[in-house]
Amino acid sequence: MIGSGRIVLLVGLLLASASASLRAQEKVSHGHFEDVALYRPHGAANAVVLLVSGDDGWGAHDDRIARGLATDGALVAGIDGPRLRRSLHADGGDCVLPTGDLENLSHYLQGYAQLPTYRPPLLVGEGSGGALAYAMLALADPGTFGGAVSVGFAPRLDLGNVPCKGAGVVFDAKPGRRKDSAVALRPVATLPQPWLVLQGDRDARFGVADARAFAGRIDGAALSVLPGVDASLRPDTWSPRLRAAARELARRAAPVPVATGGIAGLPVIEVPSQTDGDTFAILLSGDGGWAGLDKDVAAALAARGIPVAGFDSLRYFWKPRTPQGLADDLARITEHYAAQWQRPKVLLVGYSQGADVLPFAVNRLPAATRERVARTVLLGLGERAAFEFHLDNWIGGDHDTDLPILPEALRLDASGTLCIHGDGEDDSLCPKLAPGHARALALPGGHHFDGDYARLAAAILGDETAATAPAK
Repeated sequence: MIGSGRIVLLVGLLLASASASLRAQEKVSHGHFEDVALYRPHGAANAVVLLVSGDDGWGAHDDRIARGLATDGALVAGIDGPRLRRSLHADGGDCVLPTGDLENLSHYLQGYAQLPTYRPPLLVGEGSGGALAYAMLALADPGTFGGAVSVGFAPRLDLGNVPCKGAGVVFDAKPGRRKDSAVALRPVATLPQPWLVLQGDRDARFGVADARAFAGRIDGAALSVLPGVDASLRPDTWSPRLRAAARELARRAAPVPVATGGIAGLPVIEVPSQTDGDTFAILLSGDGGWAGLDKDVAAALAARGIPVAGFDSLRYFWKPRTPQGLADDLARITEHYAAQWQRPKVLLVGYSQGADVLPFAVNRLPAATRERVARTVLLGLGERAAFEFHLDNWIGGDHDTDLPILPEALRLDASGTLCIHGDGEDDSLCPKLAPGHARALALPGGHHFDGDYARLAAAILGDETAATAPAK
């Protein structure tokens, strides 16, 4: 029989062991982020959280919050807010926009932790970190983040430099004022994903009435009042509510659902069109997944009467693939939507990584599927193709497993292949393929074509007049 004292001791040891196992198990650095504290859940991750500290930096309080989120199943990255601000300030330049840095950190960490599929990260911040969470959600392209939670929000943001304009305009500042980098945030009309504000009713800096008025002007925002909590976020009675909010956002920000039926298991996003026709498109995204350019080009094609089956390259190549395997999956998608949409012809379009791998797939398609291909369009084609995710994809690393594209591209037929590149790109393969194996077309801009996706859609569809018209 075990005595009560031993039981208490045993329980205490078990609890201490469980708590210790959820402490930051390692520190990870990537880009602007140094010594990010990484907290892994016990089992499979059901969410990814980028947790940004307040002005005091990462401390014991932040560690407790991170451990609680990890207990609920999240992979948590603990980011020291002041350290990030110093890194951004040291970069120089007229402005900063760390939405891409945060997204790249998420890509890196999820690959590092070997998550089975990519998840849009949640932004969670306290104090100044909460202001960052709101601003980044508003400035990012839709789908970049799964949502945000701001604890003790105040509409003031200091990134060490004024923020650049992103998808939303959320601040008031004069450009280039590096000596006074703080900006006043303002509410946007709508947010792409939910934003929850947890505000203490004793916060004298930005009170509940102010927070309610700010959030009330935003479609997609909600306010929750924390009784007895002041601007310093004390007492810490709000952690359970934060964890509940993160769990709900994680549920809403589930990964892109994989298809069912004849294309079961493939990360395909349907973009329908209401216009009748005989042609549809399959658009293979870049390595950032189904994001800004891909979504906008798909929408522009759909507006012109071409429904699109979007192919999320980030999720597909999260595990290693082969050229033949990609060809087989592309054939499945083609035949599935040719039947579902009653359109016998297909445009095969690839952007960036999607363009890099597309020649390999086209050359290996079954003869019957190749008969359906009206045109192959390569956007921002590189020189080597990656058939699996690499941790340094976003910093330009080459790998032994990457395959040279030119030998495959030289097998393409010029009459059915269009290679589009930005006139500011100096590493595109397109000029090397013309005129024998592809028609090369240079459009204004760099790898993102200056964001003129209506022009890009026109070029994809062969509308020379619209594609080459002077910019408005």
